[in-house]
Amino acid sequence: MRTSPSTARIVTTAAALLPLTLTLSAPAQAAGIPGGTVAVRVVKIVDGDTVDVMRGATKVRVQLLGVDTPERGRCWSKAATARTAALLPPGTTARLLTGTTDRIGRLPLHVWSAKGVHVNRNLIRYGYGKAVPSKPADKYTTLFRAEQAKGKADKLRIWSGRCDTTSSTPTPTAPPAGTDPRFRTCAEANAAGYGPYRRGVDPEYAWYQDRDGDGVVCER
Repeated sequence: MRTSPSTARIVTTAAALLPLTLTLSAPAQAAGIPGGTVAVRVVKIVDGDTVDVMRGATKVRVQLLGVDTPERGRCWSKAATARTAALLPPGTTARLLTGTTDRIGRLPLHVWSAKGVHVNRNLIRYGYGKAVPSKPADKYTTLFRAEQAKGKADKLRIWSGRCDTTSSTPTPTAPPAGTDPRFRTCAEANAAGYGPYRRGVDPEYAWYQDRDGDGVVCER
């Protein structure tokens, strides 16, 4: 969701985030996190593509660069927010990589979880949000388009042709951090808008029975 500058009470300007660009020597902590990132503490998930973090003593509202999740109240909005919360639990460390300042003075960022998950990319790949070209384009633009094509092909969530708020959803069991909710069956997972999962790619694959042995479970 794109927040307007008039309603943002938290520091969002490029000037406030300038210290991020001065700490490019901070080491990456997990495999998959590129060099040049800086560590912050997650304090709040605002919505699917917006999070509040603490950079030292300064609270900063971070806009995830290159992805746009559904507006609050729209189909899949709650699912996108829950996904971001699962990847970036409040109180955990995240790693930020600066992008380019937008036309209203914010500095959108690429964000990695402490486990090395590129959150922007993950939301696009699994249909929680659309790929939005950054201007000027950065090195992840092409990758995000490719991940969106996969999400569309799999008809995941926003690409499923249905709304997740039109029917009741089963109650999931508590999942490991950074994964989808775990359901009793693939049917329940699909009813809640989750799946498919691939062997060797998605940890959720191991939770369900691959009856046809094709390496994919919870197909729709």
